[in-house]
Amino acid sequence: MKKEFNVNIPRGYFMSWFITTQAANKVTVTLLDNGRRYVSASKQSTNIDPPLACGYATVENDGLKVVVEVNNAYNLLGGPHSNDITTDNGSVVGKEFTLCLEDYIDEDYNDVAISIIGWKSKG
Repeated sequence: MKKEFNVNIPRGYFMSWFITTQAANKVTVTLLDNGRRYVSASKQSTNIDPPLACGYATVENDGLKVVVEVNNAYNLLGGPHSNDITTDNGSVVGKEFTLCLEDYIDEDYNDVAISIIGWKSKG
């Protein structure tokens, strides 16, 4: 089963990601935009440690998205949560994207967990 999720972090932002899985099925997560693939990693393990991927980059193009594919998934439930990172006076300085997915019926939502944070460039 395969799903795509738009990530609300614009071109020019610096981003970091942390991706982990705890699934009996093979999980592949890809982070990409309209012109670059930042990471694509796979894992099949019920051990959550080590993480699937972590890293950082500056978003180079529009259309940032995450593609999640889970082989033999019973289902793929869950949706993203996106927030602004704001200063005390309300100015937006960054974006957060979090996604936790369930691939079976045990409802632990730890089969895929993705956290991406992006900040505006100071340049």
